[in-house]
Amino acid sequence: MSKNIFKKTVLIAAILFLASCNDDDESEIINEEEEFSRVVITVTNEGDQSSEQYTFEVEGHDHEGESESTEDTEDTHEDHLEVELATNSSYLFEIRFYNDEDPNNPEDVTQEIINEADDHHVFYELIDGANITIESGTGDTMDSNSNPLNLITRWTTTDAGVADVIAYLIHEPSVKTGDTRDDFGGATDVEIEFEAHVE
Repeated sequence: MSKNIFKKTVLIAAILFLASCNDDDESEIINEEEEFSRVVITVTNEGDQSSEQYTFEVEGHDHEGESESTEDTEDTHEDHLEVELATNSSYLFEIRFYNDEDPNNPEDVTQEIINEADDHHVFYELIDGANITIESGTGDTMDSNSNPLNLITRWTTTDAGVADVIAYLIHEPSVKTGDTRDDFGGATDVEIEFEAHVE
């Protein structure tokens, strides 16, 4: 009698163990992290619909760091590119993210970011950029709380000037509003820099 109870107990334990392993395997697949090697920003003048593309080679960041600072993000961008904007004008900035690990089959991972909108946010930090305002643009993606993802933003210029811009793709931000990178929390997936010249 006791042997039967023991066998049943062992059998139940084995089933529970196997079920637990399967759950772990599934969660690893679901939570697979994106890899980033290139960012392309398309800037379109809303006045005349002319557009320019800017390409940045970047390195992804390790989610496990979960650092709220950007001290470890040096050397993740090339020399600053210059984005030329006119005074008293408006532009749409569309940002897309790519994985070029296989050069014969580059992958646009922007759709994965859209699918995980709750876990991502794009933030442009302006330094000396009082002559530029940035807001979500037409066609931008919203997360489940109606927060814009900022894959498409509208930039409005006023006076002439030069602003240093740092663009971040933030993973699992604690909030989705703020004036500096530190306000958002989370981890930095991608960081790029450029200068916005308003003339």
